[in-house]
Amino acid sequence: MILDLFSLRSKVAIVTGGSKGLGRAMAIGLGDAGAQVVVVSRSKNLIEEASNEIIKKGGKAIPVPADVTKVEDIEQMAKTVADKFGKIDILINNAGIAPMNKALNISIEEWDSVIETNLKSVFLMARIVGERMIQQKKGKIINISSVLGKMASNTALHYCASKAGIIQMTKALALEWAGFGINVNCIAPGFFETEMIKEHDETQRKFLMFKIPFKRTGKPEEIVGTVIFLASEASDYITGETIFVDGGYSIW
Repeated sequence: MILDLFSLRSKVAIVTGGSKGLGRAMAIGLGDAGAQVVVVSRSKNLIEEASNEIIKKGGKAIPVPADVTKVEDIEQMAKTVADKFGKIDILINNAGIAPMNKALNISIEEWDSVIETNLKSVFLMARIVGERMIQQKKGKIINISSVLGKMASNTALHYCASKAGIIQMTKALALEWAGFGINVNCIAPGFFETEMIKEHDETQRKFLMFKIPFKRTGKPEEIVGTVIFLASEASDYITGETIFVDGGYSIW
């Protein structure tokens, strides 16, 4: 059956930033597709809530608190997952922050925080989890960038730089690790109805409705299909690609 290619039954998936927003939607969607989901975030209470929601729907999940900017946290998390499940099949690098600021107002501390959380964490997670995938000779890594990794914003220099870096890192890792049977791909979401979008003022919302061809923001669950596709056997011959899930925002 062709739909069997999209099944994640018996797969072990890690989702960073899985406590809320798009990360939570991805974690729940992976659980629905049959994966055993490891929900990772610094917020213990929120990842427990997300894990419990997956379990209530008949799926399998565990919460593992970790700060993805800290090597020791990531190493301990990876060890916990490997010890419990014996493997790691899927890694979703989703954790990120999106402070808005003009370039001249961005402090060194704010710049470092955005780059460490959004970009350095992807490198650290990929390196530590990828080492186990190399040993397995198989794995799927999905990095979450942004439409602003391609398009520009006049109030998010550091965010744009970090998300553009993720797209290029995806290509470089895909090229380096293809020989180990590891697929490395990227999803670039547009504007979704999450906590981040709720902070937009009326002027910003009017611009989005003008710029997005579908004339609406996305629902978090609308990213799930792309995640499942890239995490499943259906995408085994795809690597180094970035898929924009943005309602057409990046077309023009």
